[in-house]
Amino acid sequence: MAVSQRFLFSLLIMVSFVFTALTYVLVSDTVIKIVLALLAIFTDILAFSTKLYMSFFIPFLTMKGRNAIIDDTEPFTLAPSGNAIVVRRGSDIFASAFLKIPTYRSATEMNDEEKIDFSRLFSRALTITKSPVKFGAQLYVINKDAYINNIKDKLNEAEERYQNASVSKTISKADSERIRGEVTMWHNLFDSVNRVRSQALEAFAMITAQGGSEEEAINLALQQADELASGVSSVFGITATTAEGPDLLKFIEPDYMIPTATVSEQMRQRSMGSGA
Repeated sequence: MAVSQRFLFSLLIMVSFVFTALTYVLVSDTVIKIVLALLAIFTDILAFSTKLYMSFFIPFLTMKGRNAIIDDTEPFTLAPSGNAIVVRRGSDIFASAFLKIPTYRSATEMNDEEKIDFSRLFSRALTITKSPVKFGAQLYVINKDAYINNIKDKLNEAEERYQNASVSKTISKADSERIRGEVTMWHNLFDSVNRVRSQALEAFAMITAQGGSEEEAINLALQQADELASGVSSVFGITATTAEGPDLLKFIEPDYMIPTATVSEQMRQRSMGSGA
């Protein structure tokens, strides 16, 4: 049903009248009276605002239950080689490859002269290829599962050695204290790593090529990526490599940048579940 400006104005005026009537007739509490009076004033303001802001009110009132479809087509497919993505737009086929560019220093660690030199190097990198290139950087959460599991294994081994040393009569007190210190070290390391969310910054470059077929587009994109990697490596003095598999998806899929569950989160949920 279409909602007119006159209907909405009348409805809001009626609501304001109801709030005003309740203020004088039904309620004796002063605080509630003040609240109802404020609601009456607010609905009055909304009623007279419909004349100027009707284009806002109508979509706001009729948007419930609607589904917003941004794009019903598949955004991309991963190349069989795992080192490029392919996008189809009608008869046009585009392939994109990604370069991982290691970063060893932050701008906060550079003085003014070093920042100027870096800007000049970056300007040189932009002229390496005539193809459109997207340079960017992403801050993502590191999945520390394997690292934490390794620390936990070391901690368990140290605790077992300490228990054996405590009951053994052949181990000296000094050796026992040394093993105890090792247990404390692994405990502290486990707590510190488990406590904070580790993040990493990774710079990347994305280059896209168009081809008559999927294979042609992928080969052209990888060829241009190799040329760009050689140029970037020589300019910055680093080793830029083509991203593959999960490393590639890390730049385009949030689930690969932000792990949904880490060992520490799983342990926290187990503790909450057991009532610890």
